[in-house]
Parts: sequence; C-alpha cells; structure tokens
Amino acid sequence: MAKNRIPRGRGVLAARLDDDLKDRLRSAVLDPQLLLAAKAALAAALAWTIALAIPGEASRYPYYAPLGALLAIYPTVAGTLKSGLQTVIGLTIGIVLAHVAVWAGEPNWGTIAFVVGVGVLLAGALRRTAGGGSGIASAGLFVLVIGNENLGYSLGYFVQTVVGVGVGLAVSALILPPLNLDDAVGQMSRLRRTAARQLQEMGEALEEDWDTDDPRWSERRDDLQASARNARNALQYADESRKGNVRRRFHPRDVRSDHRHVEVLEVVAAHTLNITNMLQDGLHGTSREHPIPAAVRPPLQRAFTAVGDVLDLWTVEEDDAATLRAAEESLQALASAAYESSSRDVPFGAAAAIAMSLHRIVQAVTPGLHIEGAD
Repeated sequence: MAKNRIPRGRGVLAARLDDDLKDRLRSAVLDPQLLLAAKAALAAALAWTIALAIPGEASRYPYYAPLGALLAIYPTVAGTLKSGLQTVIGLTIGIVLAHVAVWAGEPNWGTIAFVVGVGVLLAGALRRTAGGGSGIASAGLFVLVIGNENLGYSLGYFVQTVVGVGVGLAVSALILPPLNLDDAVGQMSRLRRTAARQLQEMGEALEEDWDTDDPRWSERRDDLQASARNARNALQYADESRKGNVRRRFHPRDVRSDHRHVEVLEVVAAHTLNITNMLQDGLHGTSREHPIPAAVRPPLQRAFTAVGDVLDLWTVEEDDAATLRAAEESLQALASAAYESSSRDVPFGAAAAIAMSLHRIVQAVTPGLHIEGAD
C-alpha cells in the first residue's frame, strides 16, 4: 500500500497542473469566437431540421432557414435581435420590390437594374431599420429571378428565413449568452495602469533628456489613445451584452459606476496626452516655448511619480490617504518652483501648465480614492 502512495510534493504539482489544465480548457471553451462559431453551427443545424418539418410550399425551400439563422446570429442577445429584425425587414422590402418589378414583365436587364438600384438606395436610407448593405437588393433579386411570379417561392423564402431568425435568436438567448463585464473591467484597469505608468515615465524623460523626435513620445500617445478607446468600446459592448441576457440576474453590477470610472479615466487620459505634448516641447524648448528651467525639473519629476502612484491605487481597496497627501505636497512644491522660475519675459511656462494638468488629474480621481475615516 505504501509503495502506491504518491509523494506529497508530486501530488501538489499534479493538483496545480490539473488546475492549470482546467483554466486553459475553460478559456478555450469560452473563447468568444469559438463560442459564436459553435452557436452559429447549432442554430443552422436546428433551423434546417425544423425547416424540413414545415408543411406546404415552404418545405421546398428549407435552405433559407439556416441562412436566416446565420444572418441573425450575433455575439450578444440584443445584437441578434437587432440583426434578425433587420434581416426580416430587408427581406420583406425586397420581396415587395421584386413583385413591383414583376408587373413590368419577365426578368430582363431593366427590371434587374430597377430592383438592384432601388434596393441599394433603400438600404442606404433605411440603414438603421433594414441593416443597410445589400440585403434588400439581394432578396429582391432572388425573388425576381428565381421566383418571378411564383408567390409560393416568396412565401417559402419569407417563412423559412423567419424560422431561421427565430432559431438564431433562441440559441443566442439560451445557450451561454455572453456577459462581457470582465473584459470591460480589464480594459478600464489597463487604461488606469497605462496612464499611471506613462506619468511615471515622464520623470524618466526628464532624467534622460529625451530628444524632441524620440519615437517614445508618439508610442506613448498611441498607446494611451488606444487604451482609452478600448476601455470605452469594451464598456459599450458590456452594456449591450446585458440587454435581454438572462444571466445578468446572477451577475449584478453597478453599470453607472463603470461609466463614471470610464469618464474619469478619459479625463485622466486627455490630461496625460496634454502633459506628454507639453513636456515634449518644453524639454528643449521650441521657437515659441522656453525650455523647462533646471531648478524646476526635480520637483516636476517627483510630481510625476507621486501622481502616478495615486493612479496606481485608484479604485483599489487600500488606504490612499498617504499617497494622496504626498501627491498634493509634490504639486505644491512644483507650483512654488514654477512660480519662482517665472519672469516678466516668461510669465507662463510648460512647467506651470503641466502642474495644472497634474492637479486636474488628482482632482478627477480623488472621489474614487479610498480614504479611511473620510466621509
């Protein structure tokens, strides 16, 4: 019996490997694109099966059911509903348009041009209602060329497409409808860390005396703008994923707080970009901008670090009182140094403007800081 026992260390390692394997499998199964592909395949298969069981003329056109499911399926429930309604509306308009053209006679270059041209015009005018694109023109063209005066074809096309859309909506709503809350939170956290890191790196720019044409300036601007854009997009997508989603009841979240956080972070990002631009011009000066005086650079560097530390702790459950106090003191020292370095010829410099932007950042994030004993 003793020989068959697994050593304790090996057992712990095996447990860790099992946990890692479970995490990887869970991530793979819940991959958004893989999940969407699986749901689209399931919806198409179910739509085809149901289409074959529909009696009457519509049973002759079962292939339109999986097509309707494919056109409707979308990562979110609200998106699937919107896409499905647009598909049905576009199909209806296309069928009506084709039957108007049939009155002119057999399909020919004139009727085809009419259906396609008017269909594209209507798609542009009804972009929000019918989805835009070529859906109206395609439906009209199919009915005109394939169905012509056969009303049964039009009816079968419509019925089977509606069946497919309904199946797509059911699959989207009932089979693991995604809640993209984690991604939104991750993108907001990434934006906060990006802004904090870049402010701290501004101190390195001062110390290393970056050249005006150093590529790191533009790299940081692009990185910050991309992070801000991703955070806003992720939050909007998370909002959409909650609409019509039965899982939202089991994952309650204060969405208004998330929107407030993103708004604050966008203010922080805007000021950080402004600081980057001013520091790039102010390090060595320009034809219109005097260089930052040597006496102002040490307090400016300390202010960058202190405000970056505040951002690092923002919305984190820690006592931020000491960090906030250090940032406020560093800003006061910077303001004094900037004032002492001013003169009649240079009343306002880059350092004073940067100090004001840093002050605005601290003001924006202070309500979200965790201060023990504060009201």
